[in-house]
Amino acid sequence: MSVANVAMDTPNFSKIFHQSSKDHAKGHPPTPRRYEDWPEEWRTTYYKAYPRLPKIALEDGPPRADFFDLIKARQSRRDFTRASITKYELSVLLKYSCGTTGKLTSDRFRRAQASGGGRYPIEVYPIVFRSGEDLKAGLYHYNVKEHALDVLWDREFSDEDISQIFTYPWVKDATVGIVMTAVFWRNQNKYGERGYRQILHEAGHIGQNTYLATEALGLKCCALSGTRDENLEKLIDIDGVTESVVYALAVGR
Repeated sequence: MSVANVAMDTPNFSKIFHQSSKDHAKGHPPTPRRYEDWPEEWRTTYYKAYPRLPKIALEDGPPRADFFDLIKARQSRRDFTRASITKYELSVLLKYSCGTTGKLTSDRFRRAQASGGGRYPIEVYPIVFRSGEDLKAGLYHYNVKEHALDVLWDREFSDEDISQIFTYPWVKDATVGIVMTAVFWRNQNKYGERGYRQILHEAGHIGQNTYLATEALGLKCCALSGTRDENLEKLIDIDGVTESVVYALAVGR
């Protein structure tokens, strides 16, 4: 039997999951026709908050750039130089990859990324490896609602520290690791198993926005699947079940 036939005949996770999450086959509750009849939690946008921790206000004002030129220039770059980036650059990067871009209602906002049902299950944790002129090294959470950084841990990261959370050796030469987690219930309480697909879609949208924003800022970016998930989840202090790492990017000069 050929390798191809073995691959086709062997039940694997992707095949099982893809079949079970097709259409409304599994776990998708009936959706009332009228928005007013939806459950309250379907009509609520949830934000993760760290109210007791210090915050760093972020900036706005993106550089001017031609969208189509950015698309053509976009590529994964790994030849980082360990040079720092500024708070302004991180501000623009976060704002235009996953921040708010306008109001829909008095308490609902449009964001930079598409999100299935506007559920916004993705949380973003920038890990700044080395201090720069106006941005200190540390672990942060992007506070979308306030366009600010929640300071989770003020600390430097050694090469050994970085190797414990990312597998690729070149990540240590980047300046920031952008880690995305998913709070699964935000999406799956409405869409069931199919909602897991939408969570990964959204992470991908944010990833592409990150590439384009870094290109506009003259920075370098590389998406990576080489994360040591359990170590990252311990660092961030999440349980890895209700909230878990789904994607990451390295950013630098």
